[in-house]
Amino acid sequence: MKNLQESLEGLNQHYLELLKNLNRVLDVNIEMLYKQKLDSALYGECVVVEDVINAFEVKLKEDSIISIARFQPAAGNLRLLIMLINSARLLERMGDLLKANFKIIKDIEKSSPQVSKYLKETLYPMVLKIKTIYETYISAFINSDEKALYLLLTQDEEIDEMAEKNMTTLIDLMKASPDNVEGGTYLVLLNKKYERFSDHVMHLAVDLVYILKGENLRKLELLEEKKIKK
Repeated sequence: MKNLQESLEGLNQHYLELLKNLNRVLDVNIEMLYKQKLDSALYGECVVVEDVINAFEVKLKEDSIISIARFQPAAGNLRLLIMLINSARLLERMGDLLKANFKIIKDIEKSSPQVSKYLKETLYPMVLKIKTIYETYISAFINSDEKALYLLLTQDEEIDEMAEKNMTTLIDLMKASPDNVEGGTYLVLLNKKYERFSDHVMHLAVDLVYILKGENLRKLELLEEKKIKK
């Protein structure tokens, strides 16, 4: 029978594999934005990768629950196990979000090829930045680097600004011609989805700060909002 430390090490490895598989789906999103079209072979690969992500999510949840029941861990390790359960669930949803983007890219290619160039010109730079943020989170998890997490959290506003700038560009595109409205709507939807993915990465980072430092940043943010309202 494994002891608690061995169980935690195994769970951390499973979580890291989940992160790496999700990173692959993100890479495929980036490649399709650059090519401005759906790649059927890459899409097929992501269908397989999604199954792997789902399997890791289930195993992480089950093994974490078993570890809690078997070892009755102290506060720090208990927080870690709960984080692994919640974060694995969120990563699974992030994988679903990225996979859904492929259909939108296909719809743009099929119904509005005249706006396909905006996949590369407008969305691609933002998603490259999001990938950097996501990989910073992975590195911070591996190295227990809270300083990298704090730096990462400051980049949230940068993504918001890029997404807002994209929205302005896409609205102008739709205003330019009625023929651009359908494709522009798809592009707006993609822009929102990638911004949401970035928000999820920030949630992962906040939870990891809590594990490493014992600081609940969400609670602090809520308290600060209450002060402002008063």
